[in-house]
Amino acid sequence: MSRASHSHQDLAARRQELLLRSAQLREQLAQRAQVFQPALRAADKVRDGARWVRRNPAWALLSAAALAGVAAVRPRAALRLTMRAWTGWQLLRRAKPVLGTVLGALLGRR
Repeated sequence: MSRASHSHQDLAARRQELLLRSAQLREQLAQRAQVFQPALRAADKVRDGARWVRRNPAWALLSAAALAGVAAVRPRAALRLTMRAWTGWQLLRRAKPVLGTVLGALLGRR
């Protein structure tokens, strides 16, 4: 076997080792990045909210003014309303997948 051929085989073997190591490192990075998923989802929601405010500035301003007015005039009522709205929103979020499945079954969709 010639020296050039031997060197070529060494390079090919080294390349294969590096490719395997690279795949292992990518897998480790993907596993470790799972820790950041909740924070990234929250950041996406904040970004989506900011987009909505930019697209609907009148509604956002009107809502903020109404909430500030109610909070200034009747703070307890505002807190109670806020808690009810929060609870309703949470219930809707949890019920949405179930309602979609039930309505889909009732309407014959899958």
